[in-house]
Amino acid sequence: MACDLRTDVLVVGAGPAGGMAALELARQGVGVVVVDRSLFPREKVCGDGLLEDSLEILGAAGLDAVLQRRVHRIDRIRFSAPDGREFLLGGCFATLSRRELDGLLVEEACRSGAHFVDGIRVREPLLQGDACVGAKGVDGSGRSLTVAAKVVLLATGANARVLGAFGVLEEKRPPAYGIRGYFRVPELGDEREMLIAYDRSFLPFYVWFFPMGGQVFNVGWGILSDGRGGIPRDKCPASLTRRSPRVARIMAGSSQESPIRAAPVRTGFRGARSCSAGLLVLGEALGLTFPFLGEGISNALISGRLAARVVGNALAAGDVSVSSLLEYDRELRSLLYSRHQGYLAAERWFRSSWVPNLLISKAAGSPALARVTGEILRGRRGAGAVFSLQGMLRILLRRYGPAGSRQ
Repeated sequence: MACDLRTDVLVVGAGPAGGMAALELARQGVGVVVVDRSLFPREKVCGDGLLEDSLEILGAAGLDAVLQRRVHRIDRIRFSAPDGREFLLGGCFATLSRRELDGLLVEEACRSGAHFVDGIRVREPLLQGDACVGAKGVDGSGRSLTVAAKVVLLATGANARVLGAFGVLEEKRPPAYGIRGYFRVPELGDEREMLIAYDRSFLPFYVWFFPMGGQVFNVGWGILSDGRGGIPRDKCPASLTRRSPRVARIMAGSSQESPIRAAPVRTGFRGARSCSAGLLVLGEALGLTFPFLGEGISNALISGRLAARVVGNALAAGDVSVSSLLEYDRELRSLLYSRHQGYLAAERWFRSSWVPNLLISKAAGSPALARVTGEILRGRRGAGAVFSLQGMLRILLRRYGPAGSRQ
């Protein structure tokens, strides 16, 4: 088999999952080649928000110093209900564009010994029997590139075509889309505060306003896909201010700094198998973006770090069979599956506007419920603590009191 490159691990996709996996593997002394279909640096549709768990993972990877120089720090999140009531949640948050975050991870991986080739569109796997032993692709000029590897990590985001080509696709249609643009928003003068606005026109999702620094905000929203997996006509990118008078008021006087872009989002731990012989699926390709919340960076980083550990052990043992790599699936589900189920429940509850109205008003008056909300966002508690019949009854019966503890 003629190959242009040979390596221990081929990482397909240089987002947070692929970048973290490449960095951790390279630091172990494993040979790593990373390919991405885009030429770097490149934009990526994302809210650009880094919650505390993302910052902790990046810090544990030794990236604290560089993050201090690049991120925009944020002290609090303001949740705004459809009826206008609001709740402030304090914490340590940040924003960093995916252009910068993904580039940072690739730079650090290459500094540790990985090899990066951008502008490569992967078309199909290399197979030896049932095992994946590399991939074939082409560059922008149509020239082919073949990479042989002992293990392939697919971190291709919501790209169903690649998942199908590698035989791990289970659901082609994405459940949702994310839409975002960059704006200057004079109405929002506080650049240390994220705003999450729930509006009847956008439920069960929300409109976000995340400050990036320099008076620029990442403004976006999520929508459920139509029956064919596309964007409903009445919810196209141009419909932001037309659909909501309240959002229109916030955006009055704003100036657009970039085109509004949309991208599919794979959520809920659905849509693809996590592994086969010689192959693991990471990040959003595996549906690891949280439903309802729409946050996927932390789970991508978690999956990349875990994949690097499992693959490193498998290579050391000389066994990259399915039975060896299944440890990745078991540990990932142990870490994240229940959180996904909790957020799927939240997505169902939030289809009715009375739910965000109730929760935000209650959290504003109850330090205990505010604390639970923070614990859910940080992954310290499952969303089922609130988004279940028992959790809703507890709130309706005022079991979270204003004194700061559950009654």
